[in-house]
Amino acid sequence: MKRTLAVLATVAAGAGVLTACTDDQAYCVDLAKYAAKVVDVDPQKPVDYVKILDQAKKLQGSAPKDVKDDWGVVVAFAEKARKAGSDKAELARLSKQTGAVMTAYKNISGQAKDSCKVDLPKLN
Repeated sequence: MKRTLAVLATVAAGAGVLTACTDDQAYCVDLAKYAAKVVDVDPQKPVDYVKILDQAKKLQGSAPKDVKDDWGVVVAFAEKARKAGSDKAELARLSKQTGAVMTAYKNISGQAKDSCKVDLPKLN
């Protein structure tokens, strides 16, 4: 009887571990989905950032603290691009400000590869 209870307790504990999803794991799953969607985003074109804004906001909210600020940079830039809309002068001005976004994205990419085993598309 004790042996049966011990086996049942072990199975139940193992099932709990398998079905539990930590915040970091959830972030990695969302990051993998994001990676599949951003293959056609050109980091040199501010208008392309609008395509990723919603997903970037979601990732910013769930990101580990070591890349949360980097996601904030990406989200802020994407929001500026959305606000610029089709204003060519504003988009041209924004295109000169992609340096900080590129740096943030490189930090996010490094963390994605190291912690989540997710390869984000390379930046040009």
